[in-house]
Amino acid sequence: MKLKQILMATALTLAPIGAAAECSIEGTGEVNVISNFFEALEVLANEMKTCGNDGLIIDTKLTTDHKEETSKAFTAATSPFDAAAVANSSITLLQAKGQLRPLNDLVEKYRDKYNIEDGMLIKFGDDVAAIAFMVNAQHLFFRKDIFEEHGVAVPTTWDELLVAGEKLKAAGIEHPYGAAFGNSWELANEYVNLLLANGGTLFDPATSESTFETPEAIAALKMMGKLYKFMSPNAMSMDFGDVKRQLQQGDVAMAILWGNEASAMDDENESTVVGKIGFAAAPAMAAGGAPASTFWWDGYVIPKNLDGDPDLTFQVLMHAMREETVKANNDITLWIRSAYEPGEYTTAITDTVVNGAPPYPMNPQASLAHGALGENIADFIVGKESAEESLADATKAYRAAAKEQGLLK
Repeated sequence: MKLKQILMATALTLAPIGAAAECSIEGTGEVNVISNFFEALEVLANEMKTCGNDGLIIDTKLTTDHKEETSKAFTAATSPFDAAAVANSSITLLQAKGQLRPLNDLVEKYRDKYNIEDGMLIKFGDDVAAIAFMVNAQHLFFRKDIFEEHGVAVPTTWDELLVAGEKLKAAGIEHPYGAAFGNSWELANEYVNLLLANGGTLFDPATSESTFETPEAIAALKMMGKLYKFMSPNAMSMDFGDVKRQLQQGDVAMAILWGNEASAMDDENESTVVGKIGFAAAPAMAAGGAPASTFWWDGYVIPKNLDGDPDLTFQVLMHAMREETVKANNDITLWIRSAYEPGEYTTAITDTVVNGAPPYPMNPQASLAHGALGENIADFIVGKESAEESLADATKAYRAAAKEQGLLK
């Protein structure tokens, strides 16, 4: 089954995006957009800014604190942001709280002008809640030259990765492995990848009770403790950007990173290992199992409480996501666009998804579980608690948050 077929078969409704050459949007006012900070979002932000003129001010804020800022903005009387970039997990609480403006009318109004395809539309029921522009998944990055020199096979399971780590460490490579353990969201994300691949779950859909104290959950957390032994002493303060730089500067021999960072490995302006990095599907928890990763979409939403013009905002977003943007930046990510041409930097994303990596759960319970886990599992990894104790703490935190949101009695 091809990646496109898998994406179209999911409830996320993922696929292609827009067209236009010059920004010829008519209208005056301001459009303020907040997003995470990575290359594809930088490209889109720069495209939005081309619509600015004497009567139209475009402001884009790219920050790793986007999730917290978006939540506060969409809860306020009026939002300082007219649109925000979101993903599978970050959209769920916004939607559950009724904070998102349905985009159906704008999609129909501008479908032809911007060549909006159905697969771009992220829906909850009949409401179009977001417009997606890319798909992403984490997978294995590895030093081809080092693996070949030391006779290390590309690991297909996490146990094989541990064996590779031991072999590389014995060969004098101080820190063979890198992963983003550096903040609570990223730490929980690494854990959820392992948990789901190990047959675990985050919550019981019938009751909303947490389910991360099972043997599968404990084993997944213990795997993170084993991986930590092959990482830098600063691993608990390193985010995805730091891990990317570790690879680019030759400080680690393998890492789990987002697929959209692959082309940066060959950027001569920032990488010392051009041509030396290979890419493979994320390892599985057991031979023949699904890769320990999830696949994600990224897209834009418009809040109900925006202070500006939703029509103008929508046009600015769609201009940025046009076909020309995809064609000019084809290799930086796996764009959800028929104009996108798959290449060497996205093959491992495709392999990870086609081999069975599930979509990240799109529901508020999963989002709350993610937050509770991120705030509590670090104590096990650094040796302060047992895996069982850390997961019990996470369960208590989840139950408190779920009760506050009305998901548990």
